Amino acid sequence: MDMIDQLIMGLIAILFVIVFSLLAKNAKLKSENKKLQEILELKDRTISNYEASRVAVTDVIENFSSLDDVMALINAGESKADVSEKLGIPLNKIELIIKFDKLKKRD
Repeated sequence: MDMIDQLIMGLIAILFVIVFSLLAKNAKLKSENKKLQEILELKDRTISNYEASRVAVTDVIENFSSLDDVMALINAGESKADVSEKLGIPLNKIELIIKFDKLKKRD
């Protein structure tokens, strides 16, 4: 082999080393990207849960003035649906008020 052939073989060997190192780096980046995607999905779920909790608390606060009326009717044996109809408050808010009252009594 002459010097040019040796140089070409050396360059090809270097090229193979570079290609394999880039492939290894790519695999590592894919793995890190997957982990980051999982973290982002968890963050999004956490934020969504936080926002839902905030909305629920806001609903209870907005209906706090109705808490005594709701609980008086519930304690008198009225059903949630009847209380909802009588007071004009959606059933899901009646349920939140009842849960809030139970939490309040625990403290």
